Amino acid sequence: MCSFTFLVLIFFQCQVRCQWSDIDNLKSMKFSSTHGPKIVLLDNDTVARRYEGGCYSVCFSDQPLPVGETLHFNITEIEMGWLANLNVGIIYKSPDSFLPGSLVLCDANVSASLPDTKVFIFERFYSSDNVYSFRVDEAGIAYLSPNVTNDDVIFTEFDVNRTFWVIFNIFGDSKAVKLLGLS
Repeated sequence: MCSFTFLVLIFFQCQVRCQWSDIDNLKSMKFSSTHGPKIVLLDNDTVARRYEGGCYSVCFSDQPLPVGETLHFNITEIEMGWLANLNVGIIYKSPDSFLPGSLVLCDANVSASLPDTKVFIFERFYSSDNVYSFRVDEAGIAYLSPNVTNDDVIFTEFDVNRTFWVIFNIFGDSKAVKLLGLS
């Protein structure tokens, strides 16, 4: 039994290492320069960090998410003690269409304030050690993995005929998100 457990652990470690061995080959995705007033962009606009408080921290991808492509990201900083969590999802509105100063939002679910938005709120298996993968398939089903729901489906009925961007609300416990790229 001991040797079997050891082999399973070796296999799992190889799977994780092999899965992300070509992370340098991902297509670029950055954060838009349009974001909430408490966000600062770092690392060539691939990191969005909330620098104060728990609100005013909405940010977007700098380009639409192509249907079927996967955005990989990591929650790089967590600040325990808040009663809310990161939102991730889509918005059918270009970040460039927001007026300066209009993203002063303090909702645990950003969909409550922004029309044409659908988000998932992290509640379990929330970890800065995970690389998360978010995609919308041709059938309009959104997936987020690993370990956020039993089947990785976070919502359905996306209109894939409309252009959409990825939206993050770096709210509550989450302090910073790094976009790793698209595959």
